[in-house]
Amino acid sequence: MNKKTLTSLFAESLYQIPDYQRGYAWEEKQWKDFIQDIDALVDDKVSSHYTGTVVVYDAGRRAEERDYGTDRLRVVDVVDGQQRLTTSCLYLSVIIRALCNKGEAAYERKIPDYLYAGGLCKLTLNNDTSDIFYDLLKAGRANTTARSPHEKRLVAASERFQQHIDAQLATRGDAGVAYLKDLYAAITQKLHFTFYAIEEECEIGMTFELMNSRGKGLSVLELLKNYLMHWVSRNENEPAERQALTTLINRSWKDTYTNLGACGGNEDQCLRIAWTLYCTHTPSYWIGYEGFKGDDYIPLRNFAKRTKEDTKAFIVRFTEGLAEISSHYAGIIRPTKENTLSVNELRWLTKVHHTGNIFNFLPLMVAARKHRIDGNISEADHVALLKALECYAYRVFLFEGRRSNAGQSTFYRWGAQVFNHLQALPSVLPGIHGLIRYYAPEESFNEKLAKPGNWYSARNRLKYTLFEYELYLLATEGQGKDPHLAWEQLTDSTIEHILPQTPADGSHWKKMWRQDRIETCTHDIANLVLTQNNASYSNFEFVRKKGKPGQSPSYSNSDIRQERKISCFAHWTHKEFLERRSELIAWITDRWKTEVGQSTAVMDLVDEAEDNGIEHPVEGAMP
Repeated sequence: MNKKTLTSLFAESLYQIPDYQRGYAWEEKQWKDFIQDIDALVDDKVSSHYTGTVVVYDAGRRAEERDYGTDRLRVVDVVDGQQRLTTSCLYLSVIIRALCNKGEAAYERKIPDYLYAGGLCKLTLNNDTSDIFYDLLKAGRANTTARSPHEKRLVAASERFQQHIDAQLATRGDAGVAYLKDLYAAITQKLHFTFYAIEEECEIGMTFELMNSRGKGLSVLELLKNYLMHWVSRNENEPAERQALTTLINRSWKDTYTNLGACGGNEDQCLRIAWTLYCTHTPSYWIGYEGFKGDDYIPLRNFAKRTKEDTKAFIVRFTEGLAEISSHYAGIIRPTKENTLSVNELRWLTKVHHTGNIFNFLPLMVAARKHRIDGNISEADHVALLKALECYAYRVFLFEGRRSNAGQSTFYRWGAQVFNHLQALPSVLPGIHGLIRYYAPEESFNEKLAKPGNWYSARNRLKYTLFEYELYLLATEGQGKDPHLAWEQLTDSTIEHILPQTPADGSHWKKMWRQDRIETCTHDIANLVLTQNNASYSNFEFVRKKGKPGQSPSYSNSDIRQERKISCFAHWTHKEFLERRSELIAWITDRWKTEVGQSTAVMDLVDEAEDNGIEHPVEGAMP
């Protein structure tokens, strides 16, 4: 182990990021810190800066050699330090390009020392990002569209460094060239790396995990890729088969990263869905990446439970399936007209999202979406599933206030069974409605709806209910138009109390309403309405809030159907409150009713203590 600069590191070897490594992961925080470190070396005249560790696997005489310019250099694998090396190369390319543009042609001759010679880079990246990396080093722009998160970060890093250099040159004026030369010297000579070479291939896996236990930790998805690559290198001796498996894993992970990047999804969450569908549905068995290393799934050495050939077959099946699952997951997590299968799927999937409770359902939703695309289930059955899940989310989470993982074990089991053709989706639907009645019994649902309550304290439930009511009114009374107040616009300020929260003494409100009824009814749903004019209404009397067509703001002139509907009342007393309440409760009862049929017996339900999730009530419980 010794210290090296970037110059001494790159003097004798070519570097490549092996396939088991994660792609480029640094973002704004790390770029900002890196820029500040380099500027400190220049402006504060610091002699050196310790940058971190670079660990490589050097096979010595067995190492691959490549022609690089006029030299033939040995290729070593970067086990740790790839983020620092990649970032150094990107920043250095921006600096050298700026120097050349300022007429300092001598620096063009330094390009092969650090960046590239011909079409080969001094540092070759993985995850199919090597081409875009080369483009950025050579021209500062990508010749192809960045698709994966790793590619997008590379492009963003190059742009960030270019912006910094442009700003500094504009500020420093005639001193700009000297500043660029100092930056070049700082990166190539003043950054100090602790360098360590591994000579035995068997040490790579352990060293990789040890090194990455520091700093920005790897996700389970990244760790699993590392483990699969390690498994292939250790257990597949046939070169062609090894290459085929390596290519399959790389392609699957690239597609997975691309799908997750497109939807802003969570890597751990996506992998857990795959674990549930391919390994085991029991939530308590999920222990992250470590679970895959067990003898039941992908053993590295002990093939007593699963033979090496069976393990290899599982790796192929799981790897191919992961990319497919990530595609379905992306379509579910961020549904759009382009990636959903029908108008009805988009409609009901959006509703499930609006409830704020989708995560329990993901394995089942992924399984159903796969079979819908494969033609194994009908659109009607697929939409019926989404309707049932929306009803479950409303009744169990928003209304009854069950904890956020209620029913998780059962939903995960259904997901695995549907995915593996052990149960047909239509037979699951009665079970979902039975589960609703188990966690949110009809008697309790109707009893809580029967009397006025404090809906205002449960904003999620209130907003969702009133928004769905608006959609209902538009469909039945408004020619099916889109709502004038979009879901994304809903806030506390878009909820109006018809009877004000604090009616003034001596007001008409105080004369028309008994104090006990004010206390009972003010925050009930029958006294609440969506609006775009909450601040304007203030504590006005009803006659002023009601207004008339053409008078703004007023209920009569509103584009929101439920406000317009309230304007039909001549007054707003307890009598009108009860009339509106009767209509709303009848609609709610019908809108979120369960379908009675053969249901899951209570004895078949897994004790929720076994559910491996967050244990807290869901905001929105009916008091």
